[in-house]
Amino acid sequence: MTAIIATAVLATIYAIVFVAFASPSRTIQLGLYASFVLGASLLILSYLDLRTGLLLDVITLPLIILGIGYALVSGGSWPLAVAGAGLGYGLVAGLGYVWRRTRGYEGIGLGDAKLLAVGGAWVGAGLIPLILLIASGLGMILALTVLQKPHGADDRGAIPFGPALSLGIWVAWCAGETIFA
Repeated sequence: MTAIIATAVLATIYAIVFVAFASPSRTIQLGLYASFVLGASLLILSYLDLRTGLLLDVITLPLIILGIGYALVSGGSWPLAVAGAGLGYGLVAGLGYVWRRTRGYEGIGLGDAKLLAVGGAWVGAGLIPLILLIASGLGMILALTVLQKPHGADDRGAIPFGPALSLGIWVAWCAGETIFA
């Protein structure tokens, strides 16, 4: 039920942004709209991952397309956005595959791979290391914090990585122009 409500809220946000952008008076720049859509989506994905342990395809897959589309219409490098999405997905999916083969159970889900693909699509392949650095650092802090509490993780000891990835994506998105300027 939480996922349905979150998806409905996100669809409403997308509709409002679309109507505002399609209106004849474009007083707000495309980048501000894009930032709003990305930020709201990352917040909802973080909330869902914390509550359910899931990162929904109905949110992540359109975000990948929107990130590549934004690069295309904003004059950014859409090939770098496509490469970033592929690299982001491939890194996490590959790591998950190796973990599953060596350990016999899932260590990181494909939802996380799709979320890093979102990050790659929005900021390009060059900032994926920054996303991973921030997300891994925050993930380690969360893991150490959760391990101190008796009921912080689920039965397998799993800790949602989506919120850490979301923060890494948001910081990379906000810092992207500054880093390359």
